[in-house]
Amino acid sequence: MSYLNIREEELKNKVAHDFFWLYDCTKIIGNVDFCVCMQESDKQLFDHHSLMWAEAKAGKSNIYNSLVQLILTIGKARTFDKFLPPPFLGALDAEKNCFHPL
Repeated sequence: MSYLNIREEELKNKVAHDFFWLYDCTKIIGNVDFCVCMQESDKQLFDHHSLMWAEAKAGKSNIYNSLVQLILTIGKARTFDKFLPPPFLGALDAEKNCFHPL
């Protein structure tokens, strides 16, 4: 699905709606652009369990550069110290989505 000529925030909302409607994509995890979590009705041991953290870019971008930027963002902010890391990292732009297992 192509999402050309829209802002990054709108891109994240559309991807959440089109691909991850069964999951919670509203969580803000540090400086990570996009987070996919399980829908949870009760708070358990952890507040939430992330399935994927992703870097989002408006327009077209190099997926490899986006993945590297995500890894650097997570490392610099030490996001993994505050939140349990997910099993997948991802990158998305107006043309493509990439999901990579950790």
